[in-house]
Amino acid sequence: MTRNPIAAFDHRTGFKLGAPVGFKDYMWEALKDPAAGINMIQTAENLAKKYSISREDVDAFASESFAKAVAAQQSGFLAGEIVPVITEKFELEGYKPRGIKLQGKVTEVTQDTHPRISPADVLAKLRPVYEGGVQTGGNSSALVDAAAACVVTSGAYAKAKGKKPMARVVAAAVAGVPPEIMGIGPAPAIRLLLARTGLKLSDIGRFEINEAQGAQTLAVGRELGLDLSLLNVNGGAIALGHPLAATGVRLTITLARELARSGKRYGISSACVGGGQGIALLIENPNA
Repeated sequence: MTRNPIAAFDHRTGFKLGAPVGFKDYMWEALKDPAAGINMIQTAENLAKKYSISREDVDAFASESFAKAVAAQQSGFLAGEIVPVITEKFELEGYKPRGIKLQGKVTEVTQDTHPRISPADVLAKLRPVYEGGVQTGGNSSALVDAAAACVVTSGAYAKAKGKKPMARVVAAAVAGVPPEIMGIGPAPAIRLLLARTGLKLSDIGRFEINEAQGAQTLAVGRELGLDLSLLNVNGGAIALGHPLAATGVRLTITLARELARSGKRYGISSACVGGGQGIALLIENPNA
């Protein structure tokens, strides 16, 4: 995420002498919906108005996300799903060497670096991104770098190889919503998932819903009538970060491990998708 470039979009065909040479933040461009004409933070602000979510609500939610993530780090829970990243080189005959070089004098990273205790009264002092809005740099998902991976196989293959799966994928669902409120996407996706499986919301022991913005996640909770004590119990993206493309795997791995720890049977991981979608995955703890 930190390698997103500052890009020049208008230079391919040249430009006149003296014309302004414009550069734009490529990531900010990617976070703008051209159909609705607004960015992702503005979609969260729309949800805050729709669901009467206050700045105090969002800061309190963010503070709790940080606190849960710090507690999960200190207990060693999060370490169980993290592979340390080190400065190293990869070499294979016939190819140019590739490698990872950490910044500065750091030679190893063993845990997420963004979580820190963040009291609500401290978060309340941050300026909103938009005047009169509820979203700030402290109650929105953090900008972090990450990668995530998992192995998915059939039950027959796992049994034949004597492998014990961490979780069973039961069902998935995708739903569309208006792009200007894209963050509400997990709500209809989760409803569709439950309808397909015949389960009720009360059958789900844990939820992992990506905290793209605090107001967005709270809106999903209010729309579903969700018990927030079951949501992101080890912290969410406000504290841990939202590395695009890695987030979905991270959510699901954390969820599978939490189901194993808590002994709960079913869990749902879900995320909103820019452009107006929601996606949800139902997994089962094979040992519950």
